[in-house]
Amino acid sequence: MGIQLSARFAAAACAVSVAAIGLASPALAAPYGPDATTPGEAAVAGALDAIANPATSTYGPMLDSIDDLPDASQRAAALNQLSPRNYRLLPRLAIQSMDATDREIRGYLVQRREMALDAGPDVPSSGDKTITFMLSYGLKQGKYEARTDRPSANSDSRSIRAGVDIAPVEGMILGATLGIDGLDANLDRSQQPRITQFNVNIGPYASYTNGKFYVDATAGYNRSYYKLRRQVSWTGFTDQLQARADGDNAAGTVEAGGILQVGALRAQPFAGLQYRYADVSGFAEHGGTAALGVARYKTESLRGSLGLRTTATVKKGSWAIRPMVEAQWQRELRSHPDSRIEAIFLDGGTPIFTLPAGRYARNAAIVGAGLTAVHGGRTALRLSYNGELAKDRRVHGFAITASRRF
Repeated sequence: MGIQLSARFAAAACAVSVAAIGLASPALAAPYGPDATTPGEAAVAGALDAIANPATSTYGPMLDSIDDLPDASQRAAALNQLSPRNYRLLPRLAIQSMDATDREIRGYLVQRREMALDAGPDVPSSGDKTITFMLSYGLKQGKYEARTDRPSANSDSRSIRAGVDIAPVEGMILGATLGIDGLDANLDRSQQPRITQFNVNIGPYASYTNGKFYVDATAGYNRSYYKLRRQVSWTGFTDQLQARADGDNAAGTVEAGGILQVGALRAQPFAGLQYRYADVSGFAEHGGTAALGVARYKTESLRGSLGLRTTATVKKGSWAIRPMVEAQWQRELRSHPDSRIEAIFLDGGTPIFTLPAGRYARNAAIVGAGLTAVHGGRTALRLSYNGELAKDRRVHGFAITASRRF
């Protein structure tokens, strides 16, 4: 009797032990491919499904938490967070910075050309007495709509730039500019995923007119520095990840048009070509299991534009007031989308996975308005607005520019 009780007790203890071991063991990671709903999620799922021993890897707790999510949609959302989708915007934000610089400089060239065309006989048209110093302060707000494997974003930026130029011969302006701007963007309407970007840009500009036609050109080198923050969070798992990156960027713009005098109005129909190149250095996140290593990637853009600008001059004593409005249609000419992004989980044991190439809307309307007050043909103050309107983005910029001719 005692022997039988002992045997039953031992069997029960063994069963309890086995059950306890079963409860304590990590769940076997399920295949994640069937949960993916976008190419980026499928790429992350493929990397996680390739882990040889999920239960013993450093990814075990993270995979367990995904397995415990109640339905496929929440597991897909977790895969979405694990992808490098937040970093799709980085080169596009660098292009936004270069566009802002270019539009401010070309707006200033319009002002300088108008001043030269309306200058009196006592104002030199060339030589060392045409040296002009320019200082500009700008504000810009951008909104990017979410798309497949790309977050929504709201950005704010501030810029300051200076320039100096001279008219070596009548009708020609040659100058150079140096500027800095800082940008802060929050993603998916959250304060947690953020991009902080600091840009330094430098480059020459030039303009020539014979009174009937004109050609403007700008070029620039832009250096970007990024501070990146990304939150990965769902029930049972949270990582706060950070990284730093930088980028080398270049821009060039040529615009040519006619100058038509219609009474007090001056109409300038024009066509332009803009080239932008932006890259992001490879970088590594830190702060948790979900940290990624991201390879270098880039974006190139070649855009054509057609537009019309009108100006008028109202003179009163030594002052001249010049309102200006313009509108243009801009089209991306390159058929290739932005480059893909390659990444890998830094804890090892997974293959490299790829966020497929994507693209932004190819057509955009560019609108602008400005008001310039000129005193004595030498000192000018200009207030301006520029807007870029496309299906997936809206960018609005305001600037105040002061210039003095010595």
